[in-house]
Amino acid sequence: MKRHDRVLTAFLMSQQREAEALAADSDLLELFSQKTEGDPPRRFIARFHCTGLVQDPSTGVVSKASPFEVGVTFPDHHLRRVEPFFLVTILSPPSLFHPNARPPFLCLGHLTPGIGLIDILFQVYDVLTYQKVTMREDDALNHAACVWARAHRDRFPIDSRPLKWRAPVGEER
Repeated sequence: MKRHDRVLTAFLMSQQREAEALAADSDLLELFSQKTEGDPPRRFIARFHCTGLVQDPSTGVVSKASPFEVGVTFPDHHLRRVEPFFLVTILSPPSLFHPNARPPFLCLGHLTPGIGLIDILFQVYDVLTYQKVTMREDDALNHAACVWARAHRDRFPIDSRPLKWRAPVGEER
């Protein structure tokens, strides 16, 4: 990172603080940052303990799964322009099944320069849990998942818990 870019440095520091606070308030999100010496982190791994869907590559069977891991990387130019397929990457499972996903790519829709980590995490969660679904094949990354989603709308959302959620005492995730 350019050490003289105080605006980006301040942005990255605030993103880390806010996202760590969200993770502390959620049983569904773990957040890991990759910090380089002297700089705030610009790479994050988010592990979502939510229910989403995967497709067995050998049988084609669609089933529920958890957890999911996504990487978020903020480049030097993030405050000026956004590169959606560089910004967010599906790490696991590679069999994630969603119209907005073709691992390692994940489409969150229109993103603006300077979008914050919290907004990204909420949007990723909405995709993973089928609270956000593209139903148009001409706009989907995974056409087969799009066709499947249109035929199974009654199953959505797959997981209806809000991201900022704590399990009741005595209950597990």
